[in-house]
Amino acid sequence: MKLRNRNLDPERIADFECYRSGILELIVGNAPLTDVLTEIVLGIETLNPTMLCTVVLIENSKIKIGAAPSLPKIYNDSIEGVTIGPEAGSCGTAAYTGKRVVVEDIGTSPLWKNYKDIALSVGLSSCWSEPIRSHTNEIIGTFAIYHHEIASPTEFDIFIITETADLVSIAIEKSIVSEKLTESERRFRDFFEKNSSVMLIIEPNSGDIISANQTAVQFYGYPHEVLTKMKIEEINILPPEEVKAERLRALAESRSYFAFSHKLASGAIKQVEVYSTPIETSNRHLLFSIVHDVTERKIAEEKVKSLLSEKEMILREVHHRIKNNMTILYNLLDLQAGSQENEEIRNSLKDATSRIKTMSLLYDKLYLGKAFHELLLDEYLIPLSGEIISLFPYPVKLITEIDSLQLSAEQLQAIGIITNELLTNSLKYARDSSKELEIKIKVWAEEENFFLLISDNGKGFDPEISNPDKLGFGLTLVSMLTKQLNGTITFQGASGAEYKIKFPIHKPHP
Repeated sequence: MKLRNRNLDPERIADFECYRSGILELIVGNAPLTDVLTEIVLGIETLNPTMLCTVVLIENSKIKIGAAPSLPKIYNDSIEGVTIGPEAGSCGTAAYTGKRVVVEDIGTSPLWKNYKDIALSVGLSSCWSEPIRSHTNEIIGTFAIYHHEIASPTEFDIFIITETADLVSIAIEKSIVSEKLTESERRFRDFFEKNSSVMLIIEPNSGDIISANQTAVQFYGYPHEVLTKMKIEEINILPPEEVKAERLRALAESRSYFAFSHKLASGAIKQVEVYSTPIETSNRHLLFSIVHDVTERKIAEEKVKSLLSEKEMILREVHHRIKNNMTILYNLLDLQAGSQENEEIRNSLKDATSRIKTMSLLYDKLYLGKAFHELLLDEYLIPLSGEIISLFPYPVKLITEIDSLQLSAEQLQAIGIITNELLTNSLKYARDSSKELEIKIKVWAEEENFFLLISDNGKGFDPEISNPDKLGFGLTLVSMLTKQLNGTITFQGASGAEYKIKFPIHKPHP
């Protein structure tokens, strides 16, 4: 702040400059606001012995005495808490209007009609008041000069009152900033010191541990005075250059999460997750790091992985044995069928061996391939249909239009068995020697339902087959599985067989 250039007495200006410098030193030195305001008032009174000065603060539109050491206590008490307004004495009016108020004679001024009695009773005859503004132009107080006699301000008096108001503004705003900073630092210190998480403040370039909370002291096992003289490289077991590279990534905010191994004072190694973020304090950049001990979790994860691996090995063995049992059963039934002279029994056994073979293929796809949640319908149904057709010794044209749909394992199994039964049915009974057998499989989704259509260009069948009493075992099985899917089946056989199955996308829970 520069002193205003006026044609004033240079000696008096020099005295004020010296006074002002002393006040600024107090402000910079973070002296308490009450002490600074008192020194401001006493300093002006020393330079001008006829003056009685006061600093009034405005809080919630009310007067609060900031400093008035030379005014009688009875007077200060009488104006404490007065609401500012257009007729609230010199200070209350100046704060209300935002303009300087000069009252030469308190006894005759209408601004003092409610307060002149107390003022005159303690010998106060005049009062000049200057509003004090913040950097945002808000009125935060007033600086006032009283006299024991009726008095008008000189040019130097106006200089004194305006310059002093500016000085008070600096003191008040510096105090507000300091209080906010102190409160912020106190909150951070409380958060840091009393937090149950391990917390460190680290110098990013050197790796010095600047500060550590009590939880960190307990976790690492070093006394606080020892821990705060260590480098993080003495704790982190990675090579020092790698640790520094990670710190610089955190400083640049390109990473904030890290997984490390930290060595305790006892020599034990702990697996930790570190969350680091840059902070600025005392004009330097530091890293604020929160450390979580995840050793037990890592051990549990490794145990789960081991158990899963063991489970997979057992399941592979179980799947292998099931597949072997299916093969043995297939071979036994095939031998039994070959030894039968009764054609009806032989055909029944052949049907059974065909179903076992198909179930074996289905098992391969569902249990020895991808996980259920990864296997799409087209990836499963197209190869399965091809393998079923390959079991028959004559050429068949297979046309597939199967969408990549995600079905549950239960739905996949049912669709696989249904497809096997209907395909086998067409392969066994639909063939016409006059033309190539053509089978079409189509699956699609529409609104809230799936549709499965299987048709052939074969001989067709008697419409009477739609009578439940006339259904063979295969179609009875298809009908049962359709009901399990909460679906419906329609079929016709006038010109080739056609089966259409509809079932909901989201199968309701039973």
